[in-house]
Amino acid sequence: MDSLTHIVIGMIEGELIAGKKLGKKAMLFGAIANSLPDIDVVTAFFVSVDKSLLQHRGFTHSILFAILISIAAAYLFSKRNQSLEFSGWLMLWGCGLFSHIFIDSLTAYGTGWFEPCTHTRVTFNTIFVADPFYTLPLLIAAIALLIKRGFSRGRTSWALIGLLPSLCYLGYTFYNKSMVNKIAEENFIHQEIKPTRYITTPTPLNNFLWFILAEDNDGYYTGYYSVFDKKDTVSFYYIAGNHEFGNEFINDESYKRLVRFSQGYYCLTKDSDGNISLHDLRFGLTDLFGAEKEFVFNYDLKKDGDQMVIQRGRMKAISSESFKKLIERIKGI
Repeated sequence: MDSLTHIVIGMIEGELIAGKKLGKKAMLFGAIANSLPDIDVVTAFFVSVDKSLLQHRGFTHSILFAILISIAAAYLFSKRNQSLEFSGWLMLWGCGLFSHIFIDSLTAYGTGWFEPCTHTRVTFNTIFVADPFYTLPLLIAAIALLIKRGFSRGRTSWALIGLLPSLCYLGYTFYNKSMVNKIAEENFIHQEIKPTRYITTPTPLNNFLWFILAEDNDGYYTGYYSVFDKKDTVSFYYIAGNHEFGNEFINDESYKRLVRFSQGYYCLTKDSDGNISLHDLRFGLTDLFGAEKEFVFNYDLKKDGDQMVIQRGRMKAISSESFKKLIERIKGI
């Protein structure tokens, strides 16, 4: 999830766990604990593009990291601030760290819960990385708690006012996911599409319009379904995989890391000059319904002697016109 969401979740957790003993400082510690796993973004300045993709949400988002840091932080803080006992500090840091890696696993990026034992990424694809419907109640409650005096009455109520609606919304996202999966599978049967696997994931900033990505031997079927659609029919657009374009890079470790990050959902394109680009399909298109198929995640692949050089392709911002189309499509057809 985005940084703001992690911060306000941590503030609410801190208030509920330790607000009565630490006052507003509990919100600060909670925000730090819930933000700490994202310290891995610093590595992006020192490593290649392909390595940074896998290091983010890697070890610092693992269960092992959360356990070790929770225990170490609880021990250190209980020695320096005895207003809260060791078990309280452990709960404060543990809830922050574990809720962070859990929330992140709900998005499409993937989270390395089991690092360093295995590189398998946990991905539930139930919520977009930034969803105002989830964050807004938490943000309102966090602001109210900052305004109210520390140790004053009613603080717990405000924290619950922010937390409970957001938890209910998370439950709603899982319900939507199961419903969209069922509709996607019905459409595969009716349209005689036989995917080897598929994913469904929300489109930007909402949980009402879903992106469907289904793989077959040669490429991918992509389509959209809104929970407000009057019919359960999905129109699919086919994207050729063109994986053979990558044969010259097949033994390159950087190329293998890009493919692993995409979880195998990628296509390759070649321009008129013969330049090859890899596109991670899980994150969809910048213009969801336009004629131009501009992918969100693009990586330009070039040979430099025996080595492959990766350049992160320019990501076009979603235009106001595209955003209007998104809103209209959410309303259903």
